Amino acid sequence: MRGLLAALTAAATLVAPAPHHDATTQIRVLSLNIFYGGDELDLATGDFCATPDGCPATLRQVERVIRASGADIVGLQEPERNTERIAADLGWHGSNHAHVMSRFPIVDPPGADGRYVFVEVTPGKVVAVANTHLPSDPYGPYLVRDGGTKDEVLELERSVRLPAVRDLARTLPALAAKGIPVVLTGDFNSPSPLDWTPAVAKVRPDVPYPVRWPAGAALLDAGLADTYREAHPDPVRDPGFTWTPGGPESDPHEVFDRIDWVLRAGPARTVASRVVGEQVVSPYPTDHRGVVSTLDTRPAPPPVLVAPAARRVTLGDAVAVRFHAPASSHVRVELRDPHGRTVAAAGTGGRRDGEVRLPTRGLARGEHEVALVSGDGAVLTRTGIWVYPAGEPTQVSTARSSVRKGEPIGVRWSNAPGMGLDWIAVYRVGADAADYLTYEYTGGRVEGGLTIDSGSLSPGRYVLRLLPDDGYRAVAESRPFTVA
Repeated sequence: MRGLLAALTAAATLVAPAPHHDATTQIRVLSLNIFYGGDELDLATGDFCATPDGCPATLRQVERVIRASGADIVGLQEPERNTERIAADLGWHGSNHAHVMSRFPIVDPPGADGRYVFVEVTPGKVVAVANTHLPSDPYGPYLVRDGGTKDEVLELERSVRLPAVRDLARTLPALAAKGIPVVLTGDFNSPSPLDWTPAVAKVRPDVPYPVRWPAGAALLDAGLADTYREAHPDPVRDPGFTWTPGGPESDPHEVFDRIDWVLRAGPARTVASRVVGEQVVSPYPTDHRGVVSTLDTRPAPPPVLVAPAARRVTLGDAVAVRFHAPASSHVRVELRDPHGRTVAAAGTGGRRDGEVRLPTRGLARGEHEVALVSGDGAVLTRTGIWVYPAGEPTQVSTARSSVRKGEPIGVRWSNAPGMGLDWIAVYRVGADAADYLTYEYTGGRVEGGLTIDSGSLSPGRYVLRLLPDDGYRAVAESRPFTVA
């Protein structure tokens, strides 16, 4: 075995002056919803573009907003396949999996599953960055506007938006407890519990009573801090509205609010925060203002990890793998087949941090494993990659050609883009892209299976379509199946 391995191993409000010392790194973090991928808004009319993805000039304007913000790290909402495209235009790094882009290298660590990434803001040291977009409908402030009681509003929020933050409220504080600075960006589609206070209710007609909005409260209770409110503690004087500067989907009787946030935890301190909107770039290219926060952080070494540069690899291409390893000359990075057999390996050379390249020539298609292995053969950490021959299409299929109404529809897919909001939807045969009937997200997995409830479908013939990243352009369609 040892011989085999040897052969294989070839303009802000300041909170306080920022202290300056070697362990502190200052970063600026922007949260920005770019409206259906950033290329669906016609800047001349303020309405939707005449054709899908038909306004590339608007995407350039989104890039101007990012530049004008001075941000180093950006969490995008509604990026629709464009996170890495925008990052490339700016000369940055990007992750379509997590919808995060940065001036600094991005590492997608094992077990994160797109919930967060590490951004290497100084060599060998990282901050953890997560990004989220909570469900938009039904919208709580509209229920308040239309006469809903406080109990009705809280019931709505607990059922619609609170479940979407529970995993973050559990995962991110655990990273902060390990000494890693944590940042969470997002369009939360909910006011902050720090904004609908008794004092605000006295002066804002659209706030008839104070509300401790549950999604934000869960994150605050878990130990995350709202950076804008740290910089601007008085919500009466500084409401900080991010919704909305206007757009095709604005309500005729709009309720304006602060629903886009940058939260922090761990060894990070808020220095400043400001809203970025139409006063900065005009015409403004999206229906959300952004918020950019300046943070003093103490970046930390990441946990031991291996992180492939891509999770979907073309057969024959080498896969680049970043690692953070124990300082030992005997540690190696291995590529293993589905049976656990080592098919390629490279030593770390005793380095704590670095990158190796592993060949995929001759491998079988499908899932493989990249592992960090100690000198005695123990696996220190592992993660998956998927290898497909050049030209193999994305595929989606049903387990059965016919199901009875109410039975689950078994779904399988392979060679998917693996973006953060890939989804599989049910359509009537021949239906237009926007006329989906029911759907499930893939969880960003390149290959896998799930079930879709058929209870809402009437008898007839249907197809499944796999659509990348919350967009409406299918990359795969199944054979027709019947609901009887």
